[in-house]
Amino acid sequence: MLSNSKLRFFLLRLALLLALAPFLLLTAFNQPFFDDFRNGYWMREHGTWGVQLWLFQTWTGRFITTFIMTVLNPVAYGWLGGVKVVAATAFMAQWASLAYFLRTLLHTALKVACSWSQAFWATGLLLVLFCNAAPVPFSFLYWFCGIVAYQLPLIGLLTFTALALRAGWGPVRARWRNAGLACFPLVLALTGNELTLVQAMPLLALLGFALPTTARPKLMLWLIIGAVAVGIAAAAPGNWVRVATMAPPSDPYYAYRWLVLIPRAVYSMVLFLLKPMVGLSTLAAATVGLWVGNQTRATNHSPLARSQWMAVLLAFSSLNFIGFLLFRYLIVGAPLMRAQNEILLVLLLSTGALGWLAGQQLTDAASSKATRLRQLQLLPLLVLGGLFGAGHVPEAWRELVTSAAPFDAQMQARFAALRAAQRAGTPQLTLPPLRLPYGRVLIPLRQFSSDIEFDIDLSIGCEGTINSVMERYFEVPKVCSEAAAAPLPAAN
Repeated sequence: MLSNSKLRFFLLRLALLLALAPFLLLTAFNQPFFDDFRNGYWMREHGTWGVQLWLFQTWTGRFITTFIMTVLNPVAYGWLGGVKVVAATAFMAQWASLAYFLRTLLHTALKVACSWSQAFWATGLLLVLFCNAAPVPFSFLYWFCGIVAYQLPLIGLLTFTALALRAGWGPVRARWRNAGLACFPLVLALTGNELTLVQAMPLLALLGFALPTTARPKLMLWLIIGAVAVGIAAAAPGNWVRVATMAPPSDPYYAYRWLVLIPRAVYSMVLFLLKPMVGLSTLAAATVGLWVGNQTRATNHSPLARSQWMAVLLAFSSLNFIGFLLFRYLIVGAPLMRAQNEILLVLLLSTGALGWLAGQQLTDAASSKATRLRQLQLLPLLVLGGLFGAGHVPEAWRELVTSAAPFDAQMQARFAALRAAQRAGTPQLTLPPLRLPYGRVLIPLRQFSSDIEFDIDLSIGCEGTINSVMERYFEVPKVCSEAAAAPLPAAN
């Protein structure tokens, strides 16, 4: 029979898998959306390299993610089902990058025993908290261009940080090799998304403070390569077009945004943390981190010096505040909903790590007073138990059971009808709207929620952004949607 300890860990892992399973399984029913199609027909119109220059001049300097969104976009080659593979792969890659970062931080830099299994399950707990509380999971987990713009740069930042730690404290013979390898994910992080760019700043500053003196040349290498990459991205004329579009000078706060920048950024952050699921998930990450840190506390630990604590707290505060500052300056408003996903994941990771560090640093006297905390052996299970009562976990299960398969079938029928209309030269195609019992995580629809970022269905009538995108991608002159339209026959 299993001992109590083994039974608790078995139940914990089972609960983790049951909470994460619907999010991964929903990728099997994923469909391309909006910019996935737009980048596909832009590449068709401008060519493989022409579209890079065109986007650089007209919209964005994110040259790495632009290349991936166009040249490596499965939709550009007519493989619409490729977004399923990308979403599932990115989900597992995010898990792997988080686990690699955590193990490297603990095992290599902090010299604390941490197996791959421990890092894997700790990351699983972090991902569960994130998936359950993510402001808009669709745009982070399932939208191809959202994955490229937000998941990939964050994976790059995590991988860079792990390699940088190995370059500073890893095996001596491999340090320069790790330093060289770190340059590639660093460029991805800095040029893939402006949010990840600013998040990299406090991490680089903390590395500069903490790295051994012998690693200073490696830090200079990263700073030089990073500065060149950022310089190229910042020089893009399209960046200024996009900024002007997102934050027009007509905004009432535009002229004096510098004067109100910090107070309004603080206000945005407070509102973000006051969201029930965000606040509770952050508290859960801190509590579990503190509990694990105290459970694994070594009796001969060396407490951090005051200057080290100040550096850690300053980096933590900057890392989690700088995104709000960025958006309050660029768009004179709160962070975009799709950007809040990444902000939350970074917040949960850094909060859990800070809680663990605090638990490790408890004095013997404080640790003896924390007996009750150490005796809460079921704490992680209690945290996970709450996930099945609120947040996106129950929503994802409901969507998987009720709507995922019909959504996939109806979209396949819609794509088949569009292809048939293109071959026949039909001047106008009228399609029915999606008819589903539920939609929020993979299938955000206005009829089921009023606080979603994107409605992924066609607009009723013949006008609408998604309607026009379908027209250009499938080369059908007019695409309309009517509630009275008959259901489409199943695609072969």
